[in-house]
Amino acid sequence: MKTYCIKIKLIEMNSQARKDDFESLIKNFTGLIYFHIKKFNVKNNALDYDDISQEVILKLWKVINNEKKIKHYSSYIKKVVNSTIIDYLRKSRRQQQVISSKMQEKIFEKQVPFKEKDDQKNFLKKKIYSAVESLIESRKKVVKLYLLDLTIEEMSILFNWTEDKTRNLLYRGLSDLKKNLKGNGIEYEDKP
Repeated sequence: MKTYCIKIKLIEMNSQARKDDFESLIKNFTGLIYFHIKKFNVKNNALDYDDISQEVILKLWKVINNEKKIKHYSSYIKKVVNSTIIDYLRKSRRQQQVISSKMQEKIFEKQVPFKEKDDQKNFLKKKIYSAVESLIESRKKVVKLYLLDLTIEEMSILFNWTEDKTRNLLYRGLSDLKKNLKGNGIEYEDKP
């Protein structure tokens, strides 16, 4: 079992007895704290074990320093761990919503209607647009965002996918797009 050492300054502890209580609590219940944090699968939820455990330790320290008596340490620790993880998940979701809204703003800023005077450009844009629209829905989403200069990382955050899945969908979508355009007589090769 992984042991985890917590270093915290105990400057504000008013008495040696409380300091001893706190150190005893941490020594005896570090494994329980680790177990309760681990059951939430923090890695998959983009949470940091160290941050959560440090926050739990700080909450326990404040309780003991304020001379609050805890009758059942294990159930109290479980409650503190649960509330701390919920706080971190809420914070993470708020951050994802901000990122998502910023990406949406970026997408809307870059969308330009096809109002070109040049008929050749207009024709090519319509062909490309119809080729993109003919893609499978998941590939179409990432190809459109790629054409708007979003990175694979930004797209994976937006859709809550792994970067590997996003990259795979993008490469397959671009391959399908090239085949579709080539089938319509439009070929483009990037020349060095």
